[in-house]
Amino acid sequence: MTESLQHNDACLADTLLGSTNNRERPRVRPAIHPSIERFLADTSLVFSLVDGLGSPLNVLFPDLITETISKFEQVYTDRLLQGRIFYTSKPNKASSLKRRAALTSVGLDVSSAGELKEGLACGFHPSRIEATGPKNPEYVSLSLQQDILINVDTMQELLQLLEMSRQLPYKRKIRVLVRLEGFTSERVAFTPQDTAFGNNISEASHIIDFLINHKEVFDFYGFSFHFNAGDNIRRPPAIERCLELTFACMERGLKPRGLDIGGGYRIRYAASQEEWNTWIEELKASVLGRRASLSWNGAGLGYSTENGLLKGAPNFMDHFQKHDGPADLASVIDTPLPTFSNQSLARILSDSLLELYIEPGRALLDQCGITLGRVNGVKTSALGETLVMLDMNRTNMNSSQLKLLTDPVIIYRGEHMHPATDGVYYVGNLCLTHDMIQYQKTFPNYLPQPGDVVAFINTAAYQMDFAESEVLRQRIADKVAVSEVGNRFVWVRDELYNPMNLR
Repeated sequence: MTESLQHNDACLADTLLGSTNNRERPRVRPAIHPSIERFLADTSLVFSLVDGLGSPLNVLFPDLITETISKFEQVYTDRLLQGRIFYTSKPNKASSLKRRAALTSVGLDVSSAGELKEGLACGFHPSRIEATGPKNPEYVSLSLQQDILINVDTMQELLQLLEMSRQLPYKRKIRVLVRLEGFTSERVAFTPQDTAFGNNISEASHIIDFLINHKEVFDFYGFSFHFNAGDNIRRPPAIERCLELTFACMERGLKPRGLDIGGGYRIRYAASQEEWNTWIEELKASVLGRRASLSWNGAGLGYSTENGLLKGAPNFMDHFQKHDGPADLASVIDTPLPTFSNQSLARILSDSLLELYIEPGRALLDQCGITLGRVNGVKTSALGETLVMLDMNRTNMNSSQLKLLTDPVIIYRGEHMHPATDGVYYVGNLCLTHDMIQYQKTFPNYLPQPGDVVAFINTAAYQMDFAESEVLRQRIADKVAVSEVGNRFVWVRDELYNPMNLR
């Protein structure tokens, strides 16, 4: 905890530091960057932003993305790797993050024509942009005209590119990656998972034939794949198969440049592994009836009981990772590959002068944003639970899909605070009985009151605006970009942020 925070606002410091975790009032404090701590300690600024721009309010910290980018780049440097890290625009729509990332060496991964247009407007040169995902004709043609690296999702897409290229006034080769899915392994047992993305691995030979027959049209960069966070069972066989196909392409006269292993690198949301493990055990105990419920209506967050035994699995993400972000990437590319005499991917690529492409997605947005919600009021539910009603709703936090289970930080406005005798649930402003901001009970030391501000930490990735909606005519959150300049914070609206003109 920073000295300024400790001296600036004792109440806020109490919220962040909390008390020793115990079984009656388990806590999961959020991992929080010191710069964000200092911002929240400037309570007059926090209140003026929420009062002036409304609730909810998304606050971005674009400068923090550069720290994470540098850590990912160090993984490359330590292993003598070449290639490109792509910042994925999909998890967050903020233009300030793109503009700040454009001043680094990363590329930009876009997944729609709209994202492509914004990426160009935010300063990314076409040579640094990769087009991924399902593509309509507008998206394909714009990518083609701008000489974007196109990550091909279907064989039909390759045929479409071939046909469209005949209408171009120049004969520049089309830069493509080919995304593969449907990997299997005789060595590792796993259940294949279906997906709507990518070309089935069984079609790889046909695709290679097509690329060879049209070498004058396509500049083949290599194969790509993507697995979600924590899928470390399927990754090594996928890497091995893609490497085999890459070397087979070389033998047949193609010149692939590298391999794209996608993203799925994790974020550490919780500050303490002990607190996180304790909370999970107490959640299980509550499902078994050994303590008061820790989930709304006793839902169990994926756990249930049958004949007195616990069953099910968590329907929430793991909030504490031993390896997160850059360390997660390092563990993937350093894993020995049996098919290649237990050499690692990093060693193989470096020795072969091949490039490594990644799209870290959520991991590059770690600590880049928070969501502020103003307290409308407090009430007691029909079953006696304490509900803190916020001027925001579940679409502002994507809470129905990605459940953020860390304790929010409360910024108290009044001087006279009331100790909280029990836990609270945060609910939204929709006229719906299931408008939950968080599905778990949390235990603040003091009960929030109308006008207080509740800050949800680390919401930039897929949380703050990925599912936002004007349902029931409720407002969509404004975004502001905040920078720490010297010993003060400056802010601008997200769309007006210019990292080259900060004062």
